[in-house]
Formats: sequence, C-alpha cells, structure tokens
Amino acid sequence: MIKKDWLHCVLVVIAVLTIASGLVQIFATGFELRLLSSEDTPTSVHFFATVGMFMVVFGGAFLNALMSPEPQPMLVLWCALQKVGACAAVGIGVHHHILSPLALLVAGFDLCSGILALWYWGRIRLAP
Repeated sequence: MIKKDWLHCVLVVIAVLTIASGLVQIFATGFELRLLSSEDTPTSVHFFATVGMFMVVFGGAFLNALMSPEPQPMLVLWCALQKVGACAAVGIGVHHHILSPLALLVAGFDLCSGILALWYWGRIRLAP
C-alpha cells in the first residue's frame, strides 16, 4: 500500500481538476475558445470538445489509479505522459498563434502536473 502523503493529495486534486476542466471544455467549448482567443468555428468547437473528453477520461483514470489500494504504476505513467504531451500541444498552439499566450498558464499547469506525476510514478513503480 502506498503512503498517502502531500504528493498523493496534490495529485488527487490535479486529477479532479482535470476531470472538471475537461467537462467545462466539453460543455462550454465556445466560451473557452473565446477566452483563449481561438477561432470559434464548428470544427474548432468539435475538436476542442473532443480534447475535453480525453481530459475527462485521463483524469478519471488518474483518479482511479490514485485511489486504488494497490499501486498502479503503468496507469500513473501514462497519465503523467498525457500531462506532458498536453503541455507540448498547448505550447505548439501558442507558438502557431492558434491559442493566446494566456494558454501558457494551462501548459505550465500541465507541465507541473506531469512532473509531479512522474515523481509519484518513480516512487510507486518499485513498491512491493
């Protein structure tokens, strides 16, 4: 059993925030796109909502892994990689002027989340 310390608690909050922000991205897509100074077209709304769905799925998987009584290192690793990948994708979107620089706050959060998740993965991957 993994000790539920501050890192574990922070990651649970991150998983819940990932689920919540994914739901907002699905159901308030136009609002978020305008907030990030992105195009609000049927195509962009569809793909942005699709990304939100994957956020809900990965956030749920991450929360499930964190709440499991047994360590789930592979699931934690994949969720950490999703966070790092999301950081890169948002950064590329800002670089190509698809998203406003405000989106870099999201990228920074995802990068920090990914690093913390990788740290946690490193702790649990060798757990008995």
